[in-house]
Amino acid sequence: MEEKSIRLNFSPAAAFLIRLTPGQNLFEALKSLAADSPSRRIALLSGIGSLTNVAFRNLKAGIERPVSQDKTVLFESSGPYELVSVQGTVIPSAEELVVHLHASLGTPSGAVIGGHMTAATVFTTTELVCLELPLGSLQRRRSEETGLVEMVADKPDN
Repeated sequence: MEEKSIRLNFSPAAAFLIRLTPGQNLFEALKSLAADSPSRRIALLSGIGSLTNVAFRNLKAGIERPVSQDKTVLFESSGPYELVSVQGTVIPSAEELVVHLHASLGTPSGAVIGGHMTAATVFTTTELVCLELPLGSLQRRRSEETGLVEMVADKPDN
């Protein structure tokens, strides 16, 4: 069953820049930012800095939908790495705030690794540009088609 694209028009409620410090958990910091925003929804537009204790869960080659954990490859490393770029969202599901990030990290040799990031700790500093999403109907729910916790909107906000 093919689902239609979601388009929700909005005027940003607030944009902000935040600096995270050594030892902070990137995912917990983003959940805290979202929990403190009136909408409980934020978009992470960009980020730079350095990270350690990173984890990625990327898709295996040649898999088919629906996606499940056994169809992914886990990469974990203590690093440290240069955070070249990161984007994502924090959107609630019925149970919790879901952080969905994709990132590129620079290695000491200058190679770049990345993908669907699932864990990271700030090494020296991390600077993030975020945008509050005033979209109360925006949620995350598991999709039977993809097997993933996908972004859905029950109704238009405007």
